[in-house]
Amino acid sequence: MTKISAIVAAALLAAGAAQAQTATANPFYGEVGYTFIKVKDGGDSVKPGAIRAIVGYDLHPNVALEGMFAFGVSDDTFEGVKYKISRSYGVFVTPKYAFDQFEVFARLGYADSKIKASAQGESGSSSDSSFAYGLGAKYNFDKSFYGAVDYMRFYKKDDVKADGFTLSVGYRF
Repeated sequence: MTKISAIVAAALLAAGAAQAQTATANPFYGEVGYTFIKVKDGGDSVKPGAIRAIVGYDLHPNVALEGMFAFGVSDDTFEGVKYKISRSYGVFVTPKYAFDQFEVFARLGYADSKIKASAQGESGSSSDSSFAYGLGAKYNFDKSFYGAVDYMRFYKKDDVKADGFTLSVGYRF
C-alpha cells in the first residue's frame, strides 16, 4: 500500500509540475496592422490611413496592459486641404476572455494624436489627447501567431472625433 501511495503521489506531483510549466508561457506579445481612420469635425469627415503597432503584457489570463503607436501612411483631401495622421500613441488596460482559438477583448485607456493639414504650400498641425476605448477579437492560428480585428475610438472632444477599424497580425513571444 505504501508503494502505491508513493507512486500516486509522484504522478500527481509530476502532473502538477507539467501544468505549472504550461502556465508560465511568456506573457509578452506584439501586433502590427492597418487602421482605417475616420476623423469627423461636425458634419465634415476625412478618412486617412495609419499603421498601428501594439505591444502588450498579460498581467493575468483575463487582463493585459498595452502600449500603442501609430503613424499615417495615407492621407485624405477635403475641400482642397490634405489631412494626414502624424502620430498617435496610447496606453490601455485590456480586459479579455479567451475560448478555444478565439479571444474577445476591450481596450480602455488614454491616447494622444496629432493630425497634419496642408494646402497650397501651407501646413499646420493639431494634437490633443482624450479617453480612448475599443472592442475587438483575435483568432489564434497557432500558439504564437494570431490575426485580430478591432474598432477603437481614439479621440472625442467637442464635435471632433477619431474612430478606427484595424486589421492586424500578432505574435506571442
